[in-house]
Amino acid sequence: MKEQQKPRRKRRPRNRDHSDMIAICLSDGPRTVADIEEQFIAFPRSFGLFIEIFDRESIDRGDLTRDLLTDLEKMNDAGLVERQGERYELTPLGYEKAAGKLAGLREAGMLARKLAEPEIVSRVSLGVHLGLAALKLPAGLLSGSVGLINDAADTLLDGLASLLVYAGFRFNKERAVNGILVLLMLGTGVFTCHEAMKRFFIPVQPEVDWFAFLAALLSALVCLALWGYQRYVGLRRGSMALITQSVDSRNHVIVALSVTAGLIAALLRFSLLDTLVGLAVAILILKSAVELGVDTVRSLREKEADFSRYRTGLTERYAKFRRAQLRDWMLYLVKKEEGLSQAALRKRACQALDFSEIPALRELGLDRQSEAEELVEQSLTELYERGWLAGNERLNLTGEGIERLSGLLKRTRGERHRLSTGSKRG
Repeated sequence: MKEQQKPRRKRRPRNRDHSDMIAICLSDGPRTVADIEEQFIAFPRSFGLFIEIFDRESIDRGDLTRDLLTDLEKMNDAGLVERQGERYELTPLGYEKAAGKLAGLREAGMLARKLAEPEIVSRVSLGVHLGLAALKLPAGLLSGSVGLINDAADTLLDGLASLLVYAGFRFNKERAVNGILVLLMLGTGVFTCHEAMKRFFIPVQPEVDWFAFLAALLSALVCLALWGYQRYVGLRRGSMALITQSVDSRNHVIVALSVTAGLIAALLRFSLLDTLVGLAVAILILKSAVELGVDTVRSLREKEADFSRYRTGLTERYAKFRRAQLRDWMLYLVKKEEGLSQAALRKRACQALDFSEIPALRELGLDRQSEAEELVEQSLTELYERGWLAGNERLNLTGEGIERLSGLLKRTRGERHRLSTGSKRG
């Protein structure tokens, strides 16, 4: 009886040309195909994706090698590269192509760094707030929605606050400006609370139209994006003023959704809900102002603000994901390269997070990650705490560590089999 042959894995179809990336990889000098492969693999690693923890087959290294060789052959025919033994080198025409691509990446990196400057954030915030106020104020006045009018008034004050923040950064008066921002938020909360309370005694039935709905929904979407932008740069630069503005932007998202609910209630002739929404908006603003005021006073005393409570859940989950990926990769490395010491593992992990030899990441400004050493230490500590790693001069996987790594590889192969089966059915 003939032994049943194992079916060969169907090669994935090619869906892109790698010649631009290859030219960028070769811009620093001649490279072998293996060197070019490593640069391709390092790209996702810069975002925390250590896909090498899964064996060579699971990351389609064979397919990648064939694709690179095909593209290198085409580039050779086009006069972009020359082969020198096992290495490939760019021709003058190839260097010209690589220079153009690198210039584009450099511009993108410069733009990203510029957008992460606090002064630019304050200018962007000013433009957004003025635009939203120009939309929401007429919509609120036409509909008579107290929630939308209060939100529009708060947005106008946010525009003024953005001007103050910009001035604070320009003249190094950020702490003083942050105090003013908190006072403005308190004043806005008191005003909106007064307006909402007045509606209890002088009720007004809002006139709802599509313009009011559009203003409220657009405000929610824009403020959600602004909140993430301000919070990211505020945490990255340690700016309490930007954190304060991000809290206000978050409030606007909640307010916009509440206003939408109030407008829907007005359609049902339940105008009291709009008044209650306006009151809820006022309370939310006052609560945020008090919390920020306490943090501002505390930062003045301690000379350094504590931003831990302002980190978003998404940020925390991403940090946890990166740490887990690095931790599992270190576990895989100990298994793959027997006899590693703790010092050698730490060095290899730091090298894996150093992208200074990768031209594309270097031009984008992602070549060196400031928290790399801290991330390595956290991941290494976790390996010991979880009981997956033992030893010092000679590291070994414990039984739990072997079980963890086996589970990772098994799940990955199972997922690849599922995807492969699904693609065949398609």
